[in-house]
Amino acid sequence: MTTGVSTEQLVARLRRVRFEESLDHNGSRLVLMREYLRRSALWAQALDCLTAWPFFDIAAAADPSAGFGDAFTSFVLGELDGRGLRPIDERVIAYMLNFTTLRAWPPGLSDPFEPLLMVYERGGSFGREAGCILIGHGDGIPQRHPEMHAARESEPDLSPAALDLFDRRWEERREEAARRVGAAQQRSAD
Repeated sequence: MTTGVSTEQLVARLRRVRFEESLDHNGSRLVLMREYLRRSALWAQALDCLTAWPFFDIAAAADPSAGFGDAFTSFVLGELDGRGLRPIDERVIAYMLNFTTLRAWPPGLSDPFEPLLMVYERGGSFGREAGCILIGHGDGIPQRHPEMHAARESEPDLSPAALDLFDRRWEERREEAARRVGAAQQRSAD
């Protein structure tokens, strides 16, 4: 299969990502992950594959003939080797690549992988543990069930300025929490 423009754009963006986690944009990365969960839940509902949610091959569920073979995906992943990829990243990148081959999708649905790609671009990978999706070093989003995420309000403003504001607010909350902990430790030491 030949690659299209959207595939080439995705690969170019992935080549710029460092997958090691950073706290620099944790606030926006949490917002972006929530948006991915919402969008992928809507896709899972539309395609009647709720049990595969949250990280699944949406293209294959929408059109079994869509997607790339292992050779192309392995080639792209090979180009990203040494950048901190985790096994979950490799699966998600394969799903992203396959999604770029879809020619049509149900009306009213947005590209589910754009917010997830932005999670990577703004500070690296993510993890999963005990029913949570972890961003950074300990911030988590409860996975729960797709219906809960699908019912959330429509997508937030994902412009760079709005995402930077989410980061500043997250950093302010983190600094305030650190001040409270420091003050409590000081009181207990006295």
